[in-house]
Parts: sequence; structure tokens; C-alpha cells
Amino acid sequence: MGPTDGCGAGEVGSASAAHATPADDEPIVRVRGLTVRRGRTEVLHGVDLDIHAGEFVAIVGANGAGKSTLAQAIGGVRRPPRGTVTVGGGDLSRASAREISRRVGFVFQNPEHQFIAHTVRDELAHGVRDDDGRVADILVRFGLEERADEHPFLLSGGQKRRLSVGTALVAGAPVLVLDEPTFGQDRARADQLLALLHELGATGTTIVIVTHDMQLVADHARRTIVLADGRVAADRATVDVFADDALVAGAGLRLPPLRQALHGLSRHPSLSRVSRLADLPGPMAVAGGGRR
Repeated sequence: MGPTDGCGAGEVGSASAAHATPADDEPIVRVRGLTVRRGRTEVLHGVDLDIHAGEFVAIVGANGAGKSTLAQAIGGVRRPPRGTVTVGGGDLSRASAREISRRVGFVFQNPEHQFIAHTVRDELAHGVRDDDGRVADILVRFGLEERADEHPFLLSGGQKRRLSVGTALVAGAPVLVLDEPTFGQDRARADQLLALLHELGATGTTIVIVTHDMQLVADHARRTIVLADGRVAADRATVDVFADDALVAGAGLRLPPLRQALHGLSRHPSLSRVSRLADLPGPMAVAGGGRR
């Protein structure tokens, strides 16, 4: 299944305005026939999808839809018992832990779950065989140089999250998968992390997130994969996902707050597809548009 990009920052909210990934580009992530069981329950059923380099993709769905399981399979945390997951052309089921870390970085919902060292510096160095300055670069880039000799558990919530992203990136992985990246963070910390993700995306890193925050998806993801009952219910430009009321309701999702506020406006029907502030035509154009 090929990707369908959504709109970028500052673009009008239409699929035609979106940048489309060339169809002949080799995907950096390829999932084929992925089937995963948890006990006797099958949580993913023959999932197929492609993700191209540099994309910012959201995986969404109701609780139990299989989105975290899919993210863990893409991130190399869960080896697929049936089907294949390849990243950068390499089959993750046949790769060593070190090889996987060079291809894809996974960030857990709770950063503490991945910390194993006694200092921030050692946590970063753990994923590097030959330290050529990458640890120092990550410390500076993520604002952790003054906390380098402290235990990771003593960091603030935002610093822990930055460290978890740094440990996923230090090995040079071109793909970053994050499970609920803004969980437990206030808006300022969440915005700081998302700005970092976009900075990474601008340099070619592929970003895949799992989240329940639909406004985050609308504001940041160009493409959204909707899971329902362990299957891909939709794989579209984000703006088109949130314009499909039947899809949103059927998948057990909630519309982004802005989309809810503008939904059904009779005086400005063109605004009914808008899900983020960046796509509003301007304050003068919507003046008086709050009445139905």
C-alpha cells in the first residue's frame, strides 16, 4: 500500500496541495502480511504498508486496534511471527539488536522503560560502537550537556523524553518510531519535542508516531494510517482522514478540537474540512463564522 501525503505547513487543506511521494521511490519501511497474536488473540491481521524516507506518519485507532503492536514491529521491538518488516532493505527478523538500532530507533511511551545506564552520557554511549563525537553532539543538540553525568531517572519529564529520543538516534538510525510521544508532558514540553521531530524530519529522518491526540495528528502528520480491529482501515492524507466523518466514527476516533468547532458551519462550508489553525484563511475571512 503506497503512501498518500497530506498538506504541509502553511498549505491550503486539500490533498491536491500536498507533496506526493514519487511512486517509484523505494520505501524505507515495508510491511507485508504482518500477523501478530497476543496469547490466543490475533491483534494484527495481514497488515501491508509502505513508508517512504522523510515522511511524518501517524498511526491511530481506538484502544485495542493494534497500533502499538504495529509500531513495535516497525521499531524492531517485537519480532513478527508471521509476515515481514524491512527497514532500509533489511529484514528486521533476521537482524541483530545492534543492526536494528542502526536502522530504526524506538521510543517507548514511558522513557524509563528503555534506560539501562547510570548516567545520561553512558545511556547515549551504549548505542554507539565507535564514538566519533556523536554522543557529545546529541548532548548539545538536545540540551543535556549539563546533565551528562546525572542518572537518567533524575531528569525532568521533558529531559527524559529528549534523552529517549537521543538514544534512539545516536546510532544514526534513519527511522524514528515513537509511541505516544507527548504522553505525560505539558504543552510547552510537547511543542518542544514536536519542533525537534520536525527538525529531524527536515534532515531526512522518517518519523512514525502512535498517538491518541488527534489535534497533534492534524497539526503535524502529513499522512495518517487508521487501524481498526487489527487491520488498516485507511491510509490517506491526514486532511482527508479527518474530512471523512464515517471513517472517523467507524474507527472509534474523535475529531480534532478545531475540526469539531468548525464542523457543520453553514455560512462557511469550506471551513468544515479544516482541522488546524495553519489552514484557516485568516481572521478577517472567518469573522462571524461561529454562527450556524
